Amino acid sequence: MKTILDETKELASSTCNRYLDEAKKQGRGIIGYFCSYMPEEIIHAAGFVPYRMRAVESKGTTRADAYYSSINCTFVKRCFDKALNGDFAFLDGVIFVNGCDHARRMYDNWRYSKINPSFLYMFFAPHVIREAAYEYFVMECEKLKKAIEENFNISITDKALKESIRLYNEKRRLLAEIYSLRKKKDVPIKASELLGVMLAITAVPVEKAIEILSDVKKFLDGRVVSEPGDLRLFISGGCIEEMDHLELIENCGSVIVADNICMGTRHFLDDVKEGEYPLKAIADRYLSHLSCPRIMNDFDRRFDYLLSVKNEYGIDGAIIEKLKFCDLWGGEIYNYRVEAKKKSVPLLAMERELYGGGAGQIKTRVQAFLEKLRNKQVTDEGLVQAAGSDYKPKI
Repeated sequence: MKTILDETKELASSTCNRYLDEAKKQGRGIIGYFCSYMPEEIIHAAGFVPYRMRAVESKGTTRADAYYSSINCTFVKRCFDKALNGDFAFLDGVIFVNGCDHARRMYDNWRYSKINPSFLYMFFAPHVIREAAYEYFVMECEKLKKAIEENFNISITDKALKESIRLYNEKRRLLAEIYSLRKKKDVPIKASELLGVMLAITAVPVEKAIEILSDVKKFLDGRVVSEPGDLRLFISGGCIEEMDHLELIENCGSVIVADNICMGTRHFLDDVKEGEYPLKAIADRYLSHLSCPRIMNDFDRRFDYLLSVKNEYGIDGAIIEKLKFCDLWGGEIYNYRVEAKKKSVPLLAMERELYGGGAGQIKTRVQAFLEKLRNKQVTDEGLVQAAGSDYKPKI
């Protein structure tokens, strides 16, 4: 019998889907966007469906290789290759974000190659969190609103923005409730399944996303996917959209219970404040939510988040990933290593390619890391028995 998680997996595995087709038939346009710093509410308030860009169904980077060097990010190259092959022809616009130089250059290449759609916009999000950056973010939101209004000859009202904020806050709260279920000893949903849910709900109208999340929450009642001996992990990294990659880690004898990834906690943590001037409230939330390395003065808060969920979710160790040639996450991993050593947090740092294979090597490294964690647990238990209640493990 087909379950809601089977449906989300199908949606997650496809570039387009029936819900987007239905929206188009109803006269709603679809605007693609990159990065968690792009406010979906502005797109939705304009009457469009926000669509999180992804590289699923990518068949390689052959055509994109003519525009990029061999040391560019595979997420960017795979997305652009799909664009060159017409996979995103259903979009009415694409909004790019200066997340990194690789992503920023995709905007230039897209314009140069004259790929549809015709509406291409570069949204500049600040790289630091401070008062001046907040004021700049508000200005960028106002500029984006104006650009959409002028290009599509529409008006985005404060009333529409407030309704969009309400809907997206409802979606965030449902996600937060589902994610919090992983605090339990008996975990009801795998991280690989949850990634499928995230990919699905960022590729459908928000109204449908809320329905899907409500169904997922009901489906999880009484469900258990974790095994008694599973180690509980935290994962962080750049682009992670391969469900089978997380499944590989889980099949080594672990359960991923918390994260700091784009298609995870960063997507829903913190609501937009309702009742305020909409664009200011939006700017405040999107600039101040749980950050990634593109925010240069916020590493301490990111690491503190790991420490805060370590005890709350019973985390045994952390995995930090980067895609090859990603300088931002390269620096982040170094900082994680330094701080993890100080705080005695077991850490595995990995580098990989998006849809790049290497499953055998990844599996070997994860298995070795988990074995190390198990050995430490045995050692700690032995020391506790020998020393009595006076012994306190570092973790």
